[in-house]
Amino acid sequence: AEYMGLNRTFCSPPLLPVPEMVHSTNPERLTEPILTEELNVSDTESNFHGGHGGTIFLKAGRLPAAVYTLCSISLGVGVFLLPLVMKSMGLITGTIALLVFGWWAYWCQMQLIDASLKFQPPIYSYEDLAETAFGSFGKAALAFFMAFNLLVGNAAHMKTVVHLLRDLLQWFVSGEYGDSSFSRTKFMALYVILLLIALAFCTGSRLNALRHASSASVSVVLILCVWCTGECMFWYWPKGQHEFSSHHAVSLASGNWRDYAANLPAIAFTFSGTFCLFPVFKELEVRSYENIHSAVFWSTVVCCLGYLIVSVIGVLTFGDRVDHDPFADKSALNYLYVFPPDHYVITCLCFVLVITITLLYPVINFPMLQSIEKFVEVFPVPASLDFKTAFLEWRYHRFLLTVLGMVFVVFLDLVFSNLVELFGFCGGWGVGFVVYIIPSCIYLKVCKDDPFLKRAAVFVSICAMLVVIISFTYVTFA
Repeated sequence: AEYMGLNRTFCSPPLLPVPEMVHSTNPERLTEPILTEELNVSDTESNFHGGHGGTIFLKAGRLPAAVYTLCSISLGVGVFLLPLVMKSMGLITGTIALLVFGWWAYWCQMQLIDASLKFQPPIYSYEDLAETAFGSFGKAALAFFMAFNLLVGNAAHMKTVVHLLRDLLQWFVSGEYGDSSFSRTKFMALYVILLLIALAFCTGSRLNALRHASSASVSVVLILCVWCTGECMFWYWPKGQHEFSSHHAVSLASGNWRDYAANLPAIAFTFSGTFCLFPVFKELEVRSYENIHSAVFWSTVVCCLGYLIVSVIGVLTFGDRVDHDPFADKSALNYLYVFPPDHYVITCLCFVLVITITLLYPVINFPMLQSIEKFVEVFPVPASLDFKTAFLEWRYHRFLLTVLGMVFVVFLDLVFSNLVELFGFCGGWGVGFVVYIIPSCIYLKVCKDDPFLKRAAVFVSICAMLVVIISFTYVTFA
C-alpha cells in the first residue's frame, strides 16, 4: 500500500542500464536461486500489483501467495460471461478453446521469463524488458496497449455494475426491471453517480484507502461462482431442472465461424496474469525459474478448472437458455441473470459486487494514468511543439486524464450493447497484445539462440492472435 499513488505529481524514473546478456546453455531449466541486486519494478507494474491481488492471509513470497495473486488478477466479472460464450461456441469446442487460451497465456508468460533470464542480472520488469528489446518504441507500445486495456477493462466493469444496479433498484422498488421501465436519462444518471464516487478516490491521497478493493471484489466473485454452481447442482438438478440431453441442450460444436470469431477474445480476456507476472517474480523469496514456473502453471490450472466448472455446469443446467433472463423474459446480460431475483443470496451478493467493482475503478485507473504518462514521455514530438514536460508537470493533468477516461468509458458502454462484445474488444485489442503478442515479440528479439522450431511456433502464435483480433473486429463492426 505504500506505493499506491501518494506521489501526485509526475516523476520520470531514471532509465535502468541495459543489463549484459548472458547465453546460458539451458536457461529454461535454471534452478539455482537468482541472488542479485534489487532492481526497481516499474511504477505501472508495482502499482497494478499493489491494487490487484494483495494477499491478506498468505505470506508474501511463498508459492501459495504467488498463485493467488496471479489468479486474482485474472478472476473478475468476465467469468460470468463464459457460460454464454460456451453456449455460442458449443460445449466441446468451447471447452477446448478455454483450455487452449489458458495454455497459450501460460506459454507467453514463460516466454517473458525466458527473455528476462537471458540477462545478468535478470530484468524484473515487463516495461524495462520491452524497452531493452525494442528501445523507446517497445516502451511506448507496451504503455499504449496497457493503458488501452485498463481503460476498456474499466468500461466493461462499469457496464456490468451499472446494469446490475439499475435492475436491483428497480426490482427492490417495483418488483420488476427492464429497459422499458427505466429511461435513458435515469440510466445515465447512474453512470454519473457511480463514476463520481470513483472519482472521489482517484486522487493519490485517497487511493491508499482502497488497497484491499481488489481482494474484496475477487472474494465476492469467488463466492458468487461457488454459490451459483452449488445452486445448480443442489437446487436445480435434484428438482430435475437440467438440460443434459433435452431439446434445449447446447450443441457440442457450433458450425458457424462467426460464433468463434465473436467469442474467442472474451476467453482471452479471462487470462491476464501477465499484468503482475514480474512483481510476483520479484517478490518470490527464492527467485528461480522453477518457482516462477510453478506459480504460473498452477495459477493457470486453477483458473482453467474454475472457469470450466462454472461454465460447463451452467450450460448443463440451463442449456441454450443460459443467456435468457426468465424473470424479465429477455436476453440476459450475463450468467447471473438466469437466477431469479428472489434468490436473495445471489441478489445481495450482486449488490455487494456493484460496490466493490465501483471502488475498483480508481485502483485500475491509477496504473492506466501512469501508462499514459509513460507513452506521452517517449512519444516523438517536434522540438518546436514540445508540450510534454509542461503537461506532465501540470498539477491537474491526472485529474483531466481521469475525467476524459470516464467520458470514454461511458462512450464505449453506449457503443457496445452486448457485454460479450465489450469484453471481447478488451480481450482482443488490449489483453491480446499485452498478454499474447508483445511477450512473443520480446522473446523472438531476445532469445535468438533458442531452437528454430520453438521460435517458429512463437511466430505462428503471433499470427494466430492477429487473426483472432482481426476476425473479431470484422464480425463486430462490419
